[in-house]
Amino acid sequence: MKSGILALASISSILVSCNPYGRPPLFDKIAGKIQGASGQDSYLSGVGTTSGVNTELPPEARLGQGYWDLPAGTQGEKHIIIDLKQQKVFYYVGATLVGVSPMSSGKEGYGTPRGTYKIIQKDANYKSGTYGVLRSRATGAVVNGDYNARSSGPPAGTYFDPAPMPYWMRITGGYGMHVGFVTGYPVSHGCVRLPADMAKTFFEHTPLGTKVTIR
Repeated sequence: MKSGILALASISSILVSCNPYGRPPLFDKIAGKIQGASGQDSYLSGVGTTSGVNTELPPEARLGQGYWDLPAGTQGEKHIIIDLKQQKVFYYVGATLVGVSPMSSGKEGYGTPRGTYKIIQKDANYKSGTYGVLRSRATGAVVNGDYNARSSGPPAGTYFDPAPMPYWMRITGGYGMHVGFVTGYPVSHGCVRLPADMAKTFFEHTPLGTKVTIR
């Protein structure tokens, strides 16, 4: 794996979904402030670190994990921006950038669709109806770790165990945001995977109808 694209592991391993919102000035400010000696932005590194929010660190030091900083009295329309190139999610309240999270979007052949949408469903305990694992009925052991339930019925002696997708927020069709294994590059079946803490934080602050831009 190239050194400039290092894994950001979430605490939950899932087998499986203002200016006018340009590249945020705060993002550039933070990136420049915490740039590592290697010349690579340290928010792109962090093998062995924990994804999510570490509230003991100031917001500018949390960017590699994701951060949430919503000042009291902040008002305005909520707007989630999913940046496929940067593999980052930016959360705005009005003109204020209050949250940033690493993510993993759809891999080749399963691209996350660009466009403007709204959150149309929320389910903290959602499970996929399509992806998961095949398990042996006799032992419960995984016999296929990346199974598509639409491809065929489970072979004799096995059963389909759907992938859990906690803190699911449906964006359009079968695409949504949820807890998942985050690598910092496209790897999902089309959904937007988030570290567990960030998925929970976004879920708790996002009402149905919140605008989502995927670019």
